[in-house]
Amino acid sequence: MSSIRLEGVVKKFYQERSFLIGKQKDSSAIYGLDHIYLDIKEGETLGVIGPTGCGKTTLLKVIAGLEKIEEGRVYFDGRDVTRVRPRERNIGMVFQTYALYPHMVSRENLAFPFRIRKLPEFLIDEKIEFTAQTLGVGFRELLGRMPRTLSQGQKQRVALGRCIIRNPSVFLLDEPLSSLDAKLRVKTRVEIKKILRRFLITTVYVTHDQSEAVALADRTAVMREGKIEQVGTFDDIYEHPATVFVAEFLGNPSMNMFRLTLGKKEGYLIMADPVSDIRIKVPREWEDKLKEKNMLGKDVIFGIRPEDTQLVEDVKSTKLDGFFTFKALIEDREVTIDNKAHLFLRVGQHRMIATVDNYRELPPVGREVIFSFPVKRGKVFNEENELALIS
Repeated sequence: MSSIRLEGVVKKFYQERSFLIGKQKDSSAIYGLDHIYLDIKEGETLGVIGPTGCGKTTLLKVIAGLEKIEEGRVYFDGRDVTRVRPRERNIGMVFQTYALYPHMVSRENLAFPFRIRKLPEFLIDEKIEFTAQTLGVGFRELLGRMPRTLSQGQKQRVALGRCIIRNPSVFLLDEPLSSLDAKLRVKTRVEIKKILRRFLITTVYVTHDQSEAVALADRTAVMREGKIEQVGTFDDIYEHPATVFVAEFLGNPSMNMFRLTLGKKEGYLIMADPVSDIRIKVPREWEDKLKEKNMLGKDVIFGIRPEDTQLVEDVKSTKLDGFFTFKALIEDREVTIDNKAHLFLRVGQHRMIATVDNYRELPPVGREVIFSFPVKRGKVFNEENELALIS
């Protein structure tokens, strides 16, 4: 096992041809990784999530040594491996496409690295037997089959086996479940989790699926445009997003955002929209922090999760202190597989989503209904730089 540390790592890609030099070449650079600082503890599984093209796979390739960097350093256990060749880093990598040798049966795919090193046959047999035991029932039946005869799930197991058999100090997994159907994805995810728990190998797991990050990762890094926006446990990031992007990216559906102006009325701070009737009273415990940051009279972004917005069944409850109550038009609704419903609402010129239970008893589309949410569950961001003020 190894700890991993990245210090100021920069990776650039160029739109122009390589003969361009100097400023002209630099001006055409696209940052695949933009000054990345990251610490991954020994034995930890770090999930990396973000939109397509944000640099997740590039991050894996830099750690593996498959991409050279322009600036910064990569360390394994405190040792600088920035210029160390990939085969000398003791990395096990599972690619999104599995990358099995198509002309070799599964057993030879596993044995190939050791045949290159001319390891004795009995040692290769021992390693394959150990790997088969680790990957469980049914894996031995795959050893004599060609990759073209395997299903996507079976290819994925062979690719994992090829990674495990090398006894790497670091696992790098690049969306290994993306091509599996939903049922097989859950089953394979459980198998991967057992392997990670058993061997406690330092792992970087890239995925688009937030549920995979929740299930497998000890901590999660959220990436955007080559930068890491926030790192922490998934619960911490979900409950305390550092930026508007993180708040909107995490969660399904994403957080509702209102662009409002912070003002003062009758001794209270309020977040208000001059066009619509939205007037959200700021909780007392937020006031000092907002005043310290000189936000009075400035624009802010207020965010609230869809699951925190609920239908008001009792009119008396609309007067509860600490709740913002409003009337909204139900424009559409969408039933989920867990017996909930997403209601698509229009509040003045704003649109938002509410996630509610008991979808069979919901009002019809086209009706105006009263909703509310606890203001303290909301988040406040500075509109100018989109950083969190209250989170």
